[in-house]
This record gives sequence, structure tokens and C-alpha cells, in this order.
Amino acid sequence: MTSSNSVRRAVRQALFFGAATATAYSAYAAEPADEMKEVVVTGSRIRRVDAETASPVFVIDDKAIQQSGVQTVGDLMNRIPAVAGAAVNPQVNNGGGFGEANIELRGLDAKRTLILLNGRRIGLVGNSGAVDINMIPISIIERVEVLKEGAGAVYGSDAIAGVVNFITRKNVEGLEIGGQFGRTTRSDGQHYSIDLLWGANTDKLNFTVGGSYTNQEQVSANNRDFSRFALYLYSGVVSAGGSSRIPTGRVFLPAGNPVRTALGCSSVTRIAGTSGASTANYRCYTGADAYNYQPFNLLLTPQERGSVFSTLNYKVNDNVETYAEVLMNRTHSGFQIAPLPFDATADDTIVAANNIYNPFGIAFGGFNNANPNLRARLEALGNRQSDTTSDSKVINFGARGKILNTGWEWDIGANYARLDQGNHVTGYLFKPDLAKALGPSFYAGPGNTNPTCGTVAAPISGCIPLNIFNVTSPATLPALQALQTDYSTDGSFITEGFAASITGSIAPLPAGPLQTAFGIEYKKLEGKFFADHLVVATPPLFISCLISQEACTGNSSGDYNVKEVFVEALVPILKGVTGAEALNFSVGARYSDYSLFGNKTRAQFKIEYRPIQDLLIRGTYAQVFRVPTITDVFGAPAISNPTFADPCLHLTQAQVTANPNLAFACQFVVRDGSFAGDGTSQITSVITSNRAEKPETGSVITYGFVYDASWAQGLSFNVDFWRYKIDDLITNVDTNYSMSQCVQTGSPYFCGLITRYSAGPNAGRIAAFVAPTANLGTLETRGVDIGVKYALRNTPAGNFQFTLDTTKFTKYDNTPAPGTPTQEILGTYDQQFGNIAEWRALLGIGWSMSGFEALLTGRYVHSLEVPHADGADPFNSPSLPVPSVTTFDLSAGYEIEGTKTRLQIGVQNVTDKQPPLLYQNNVINANTDVSTYDSLGRRWFVSFKQKF
Repeated sequence: MTSSNSVRRAVRQALFFGAATATAYSAYAAEPADEMKEVVVTGSRIRRVDAETASPVFVIDDKAIQQSGVQTVGDLMNRIPAVAGAAVNPQVNNGGGFGEANIELRGLDAKRTLILLNGRRIGLVGNSGAVDINMIPISIIERVEVLKEGAGAVYGSDAIAGVVNFITRKNVEGLEIGGQFGRTTRSDGQHYSIDLLWGANTDKLNFTVGGSYTNQEQVSANNRDFSRFALYLYSGVVSAGGSSRIPTGRVFLPAGNPVRTALGCSSVTRIAGTSGASTANYRCYTGADAYNYQPFNLLLTPQERGSVFSTLNYKVNDNVETYAEVLMNRTHSGFQIAPLPFDATADDTIVAANNIYNPFGIAFGGFNNANPNLRARLEALGNRQSDTTSDSKVINFGARGKILNTGWEWDIGANYARLDQGNHVTGYLFKPDLAKALGPSFYAGPGNTNPTCGTVAAPISGCIPLNIFNVTSPATLPALQALQTDYSTDGSFITEGFAASITGSIAPLPAGPLQTAFGIEYKKLEGKFFADHLVVATPPLFISCLISQEACTGNSSGDYNVKEVFVEALVPILKGVTGAEALNFSVGARYSDYSLFGNKTRAQFKIEYRPIQDLLIRGTYAQVFRVPTITDVFGAPAISNPTFADPCLHLTQAQVTANPNLAFACQFVVRDGSFAGDGTSQITSVITSNRAEKPETGSVITYGFVYDASWAQGLSFNVDFWRYKIDDLITNVDTNYSMSQCVQTGSPYFCGLITRYSAGPNAGRIAAFVAPTANLGTLETRGVDIGVKYALRNTPAGNFQFTLDTTKFTKYDNTPAPGTPTQEILGTYDQQFGNIAEWRALLGIGWSMSGFEALLTGRYVHSLEVPHADGADPFNSPSLPVPSVTTFDLSAGYEIEGTKTRLQIGVQNVTDKQPPLLYQNNVINANTDVSTYDSLGRRWFVSFKQKF
């Protein structure tokens, strides 16, 4: 990680800018602002006084946020039971590294959850493909409103699974300073933060400016028992395994080779402590030699984050108010993984037969040729690690007001948002020079003692031969250092927009006024990605560039725009009659015209019925859609290395006869039972975009009731059923999923994604597996949300608050393509869809008395299964049961009377609950599902807040 001065400097500059802006406007103070009794509730554009509407909205208030002790918005939102799936967070090391956190409502991918800031979409898509909610300082949030239904007609694209609206604090008076410090009980993962918030309110002016700085130290996977070793489940046995790319090397030998014949094995490794100069220095490679890469990985990526937020509202007169809102954030993070593996075949690099260090006298490597493979682990290079910076800016400004005394209100505004992400990665080799160092070589100079690249007739100046057969030797270090290189990538995402809307009453009706809202919107989205020339890949497979295959990518850019018109109406039908305290109906529609995808029209219908005052019965039907992101359409190819189980291992003709689809899945694989693959659980996957991508569409139905008991003050509960159906899913197709479909159906589409070596000793082994972005299939989910709240106030023992929020999935089915079998994902962990446990719950018990308060929360994730979890037989093996997990957090605070000082202490994961093991052959990180479970264990914090 580089110096943190840039983050601190950005915070200071932005704080000064925000304060100066607010001060400049303060001279215009005059008349008091009107108090608005009507509000806009997330899920509608119409201003209403109703706290409860047809839309199910889950609210987290500032007190709950403060008592939770969480540092980031991502930590806060991951607790919500409606969140499921496989969202990115800072616990994701391999595949993360930008410090991002996403929200994935209903397990429907974070791209299908719309993120708003004060009712306006943020619209920035980061490295994870979705909005990074960690860019929002948690100290500025007044409440979070989570709309748990689709809202395409109200908000447009992305609002399929739901909407999360972060409402910032307003009406702040004076200065507030807060801070927090904490660490785990294993004395790692230290974090600290400092927050400043300053605001003032006058007759005409309201402003708030705040800043936040957070520093979170990394946590190594080597510091936890469950993640210290790469644990694999094979043939019913759990063992510590790893990668076959090891420091002592793994050399594959062809049939008939005398060393292979003498030792009786097809691959060998150097005996530790020997030079590797003689074939006598080698023995048979076994599974026990596998390289444990886990100690080098991180359980929590380091985070350094500076954020500034400023709002300003100025009342020009009784009918016009101007507003502005600025959010700036800089996040400094990075991943860390094990030292670089070398694979002569995959890296298309030939180790020459006449290399001076080659004791076998045969050539190794090269893509798709007759040479056997050679693998090594280049520990002398150090870990592969990234140094990433994300700079985001979100600016909203405009004017709103009233149209005289008509009751109509208008709002005209514009927005600009930009995210710049830089990534500098170290720990690699420059492949053209590597090819020279591994090519022919000879001893030159006096006494033939000077290792020289090339041949006597054509020596290569400035090149040091590399002893790939003994990379642990100190003598090899100069050659490696001469080849060492790093690379950088830079990405930018820009969104610009304009919106104008008007809302008011059209006509009086017996049950109340007919209200409406309508408006126009324009958005332009642009994305650019620039890659170092070292990592620009070549077609058709994009697995060859100037450094290791895993880093290959390319340059990309693209943009599109959308013009939209929306309308919404609330029609009161009955009010205050027997059997109908209220009956309201609402309808909405949105027309969207995209420059790349054509036009879409979406509608919604809602009903609210109160037979009695205590009971609200509600229901909604919404048409939803999501257009592809810039990355979906224009993104450069990217390499991934997922864990993979090849069904073609030890293939026989009898198996192919029983299932002819295996002939398509296992092209070029011999059918005599001898095919053993390449001894690794990871393959090369090429993620590609799709210029022909089209929007996905669907519908969402919700219905339920809210009961506020008048006979028991403070008691309320709600039950809401929901059903989602999404067609033409936009997805990066998972490799294991594709293989499963190929084996089960013989689909030309899925089978066509597999490229195997066609000849030589590598014949049948997977060279590359394309993971395309595609419109593919249908996803249907169903479930129910149940919530209970009870407040017990003014007892001799204080005030008590009890809350329970639960989500139960009753269906989660994916039909990959027309005519293919439906996959039942419910109650399982799936590498493509993530963790879809049937039940999730959040329990809260709060207490307060005489300035003291305490909160106990419990989070529950139901048990589930990992289907066919045994890596030895990924299609017929039994499922792995994963137990339910419950974690508890406890905090206590005290506000010192008369001082405006609040102190708080807390413990998260009180019982030090460890995450369940799903094993490395089924996941990417730390033997578990880091998107769902807490991997840090018990940790404590202390915090303070001082108001002036």
C-alpha cells in the first residue's frame, strides 16, 4: 500500500471547499422555511402523509445505525435478511481488491438492486459491476429505506430486486465530532475512524458539510484455523491440498521417457535440497506436494477511505428553493494472493531442450503442441498484490418549488457522477524476455563458466538464463529480478443526467384528491478502460499477452443514452365508510428509449385497503427491466481462474455410450480411463462482453398486510409475499454451470464454450473456458417477509424495543435456456448464484434508561447444501450439508448528561462464531462463502460522539 497522504489531502481539500461554499451562502439568511408535512416515500414520486403504503419498505434509522457500531455502509446492509446471493465486499480477496461493497436484494445479483442517494440514483458502476455503497460515509446517514419490490415504472432500469435509498442527515445544528477504534480479539484487523459534521439552519438557508476518514488494516488468512490451509473434499475425504504449481516444480514426462519408466509416474518434482541438475534429483509428484496458497491470501483487504459530503438548500422566495449536493470519496485498497505460478503450456512459453539447466533433454510447454508441461511457483518474486485507488464524485443540483397556491410542486435538476479506478499490480514476469531466458542457452567466457542465453552462433545480449528447475536457489534470484515487471489498468465511468418533474392534485374525489406525478429524464452513461500494453490480449481466446495469462485483458470504451417519460397517479376510492377506512389505487408507467437497445414501456399497479384502522392490506404488480451495463456490452475480455471439476476425468467409452453428451463435453479426451487431467482444480476462464446484449425483462408481484395493534400500544407486524420472474437474464455464465448443462443436455451453446487441447501430451485438457455475458434463460423466485416490532416504554426497568425481520425463500428456480431442465437453487450454495438459504433473520433487543442504552442483535442464516460437493465426482456425488449460522452483536452506550457527549462500547460476533466450511473446490476464497458469513470472528470497538 502507498502512503495515505493523498487520501488525507483529498479530505482536507474537500472539507474546505464544502465549508467555504456553505459560508458563502449564509449571508442570504432571511425568512423561515415552510415545514413540509408531506413526504415522498421510496417507491413513489407522489408526496403523501401516509407512513405505510402499498409498497413494502424496510427502514433502518440513525439510532440503529449508531448502536450497531458498524464502520461501513456495506457492513450495515449485509445484515438485512432480504440480502442474499454473492455480493462483493472487502472480505472478497481473490476477485476483489477495490474495497467495494454491493447490495444484492433477493439474491438477484447486485446489478438488479437500484441504489439511490436522497431519492436520486447514484449511477456509478465500479470494478464489481454494481454501485459501491461503501463510498457513502455512514456518519451522514439519517435512515435507510429498503423497497423490497420491483419499481421499473417509478425508477427505470435496475430496480428489479428492489431499491435502497440512503437518506442523509438534515437540519444539523453546530459541529459534531465522532470517532471509533477497534480490533479483533486475535489482535489483528485494527481499525479506526474519525467523522466531522457541521451544519446550520437559518430562515432561508440550510447546509450540512461532513467528512469521514477510515483506516482498516488487512487480516491474513493464515491467522484463522479455518482458512490457513486450502481444504478440499475429494472422494469423501477432507484434506489439505492446493495448487500443483509448486516451488520445487512439477515436470510432466511423455510416455516412453526413461525417467518416467524408471519411476513409474507421469510427473515428477525436484527433491528438496537438491540442485535439480540431474534426473536423479527428482521423484514422483504426489498430491501431498500440492502448494498451500492460503497463508498468502487475505481474509479482509486493507481499506483506507476518505469521504466528504455537503448539502445546501437556499430558499429564494416562498415559491422557489435551490439545492445542491456533493459526495466525494477516495478509497485505497488492494488484494494479495500467493506468488506467481508458472505454467509453460498455459503461458505459451517453451523451456528449450538445450537450456543449460534442463536435465531431461526434452522441450516443455508451448500452447497446443507436442511438448509436455512444466509448472513452478516463483516465490522469489513475492506475493502478487494490487494497489488500487477509487475516486468517486456525485454532484446533484437544481431548483424546486410551488406553483403559486395551486398545490402543485415542481423539481428541475441535473446530475454528474464520475468514478475513476486505478489498479497497479506487482509480482509478474515479462514473457518475451522469459522466453529468451528459458530458451536455448550455453556457457560462455573463460572456462565456459558464464551462463548465456541463445546459442554460440547467436548469443542474446543482456539476457540471463533462468533455472526454472530450481527457482528456490538464491542463484536464480538475479535472473528472476531481471524479468520482473508489473502492470497498471485505469477505468472511468461517467454518468450525466437531467430530470424535470411535477406533482399535484388533478381533481377532488369523494375519498380525497386525485394526485399525480409526471416528468422527463435524460441520462448518458460512458465507460472507458485502459490497460497497460503488457496485458493487452490477442484473439480469439484472449489468453495470450506479454505477461502471465491470468492478467490478460484489453482496452475498451463505449457509451449510450436514454430518454424517458414517466407518469404516476394515486386514486382514492373509499374513505371513512363501514368496512373501508381507506381504499386507494395507484398506477404508473414509464417509457424509455435507449440509443443501443430500443424502447421499453413498463407499468405498475398498486392497491391499499384498510378495512379497519389497525389493518392495511396491500398488493402491487410491477413490470421491471434492466439494460446491460457498459461493461456488459463493451467490456474488455478478462481472465478468471475459478475452481472447476472436470467430468471427463478417467473417461471410458461405456460412460460415453451411457451419456452421449459426454462426447461434446470431453472432446479430444481419450476414452480408455487413463485421462487424469492436469492435476489442478483451477482452470482458465475468459469473461467476455456482448455487443448484441439486450435488456432483461420481468414482473414482480407482492401482497400482504401490516397490522398496527391499537389494543397493544407499540405492537405491529407485517407479512408480505413476493414473486419475481425475470426473462432473458443478463449474466456471466459460470464455467461449472456451463459444463453441467453441456453434460446434461448436450446444448451446442454450452458445449461450445469449452476449448480443449487437441493433440500431444496435453490433449483433452482444458485450454480455456469462455464465460460470456449473455441473455440466457429465466429466473423465478418466491418467498415471504415477516416482521414484528414491539416497543415497551416507561417501565421501572427502562424502555425496551423488540424487532424481528425475517425472509423466507420458497422458490428459486433457474431455467438456463429454452428447452433445458429447470435448476432448483433454493436451499443451496451455487457458484453462479451464491448463497440462497431458505431462511434469514435479524433480531434486535434494545434497552434505554437515564442516558444508558444497549442493543443485542442476532443474525441467522439457515442451513443449506452444496450440491455434488465432492470434487472427485462433481455430478453424481452427494450434497454437502452446511449448518445454520447465528451470530450475536452487543453494544452499550451512555450519553453524559449536560455535556452532549456520547460514549459507546461493543462486541461483534460475541460468541466468536466461525464460518462453515464449503471447501476450496467449491468456493474461491478461504474455504467458505465470504459474501455471506463473518470470517473475522470476535472483535470489539469503542466510540465517541461529541456535539458542540
